[in-house]
Amino acid sequence: MNKLKEVRFFKRISQPLLALKTSIQQSRISLIENELVMPREDEKRKFAKALGVKVEDIFPVEGSDVRR
Repeated sequence: MNKLKEVRFFKRISQPLLALKTSIQQSRISLIENELVMPREDEKRKFAKALGVKVEDIFPVEGSDVRR
């Protein structure tokens, strides 16, 4: 499962609510969660802020060991 979707699900936030909190269209959130498009840096920050997590928690840096 996509980390954005996983965190959103865990926090019990629907796509429409996340769209309201971030001003990002729900259809774009769906595309990002289904890995059809990559989020921009500003979108990553908005998602992290709205979900109360760090950007790295939902968009791990390529090549980083997330199992530390």
